[in-house]
Amino acid sequence: MEIVLEQFTSFLNSLDWAYIFSFMLITYVINYYKIPEFIGKGLGIKLRNRYQVLIIAFIYAVIVFFIRGYDLSKVLCLFISFLFATAFYKFLLQVVVERFMPKKKVDTPKDDLL
Repeated sequence: MEIVLEQFTSFLNSLDWAYIFSFMLITYVINYYKIPEFIGKGLGIKLRNRYQVLIIAFIYAVIVFFIRGYDLSKVLCLFISFLFATAFYKFLLQVVVERFMPKKKVDTPKDDLL
């Protein structure tokens, strides 16, 4: 059992935690303010949420890769960190945020109330 725990802790230590938390924050903020919908209206396209997350992850990973001066061996670390971040975001963070954070109010025109 100790061997399994050692391997698991070494796996967790190898992840890029700064990338994971900043990626989740950036993705949440972009989706909260409906930036992809605004861009989609301008370009005339509509992407599903999962594809938006993939595009954000790829662009952010490329930025992190070049800013931090990583070599090719860190690409796998960024990819695994992305997978961990999406799973963590989808299954844990989104449930907590939706339960405890207030939702944005939708403005309805007064003409529709009649």
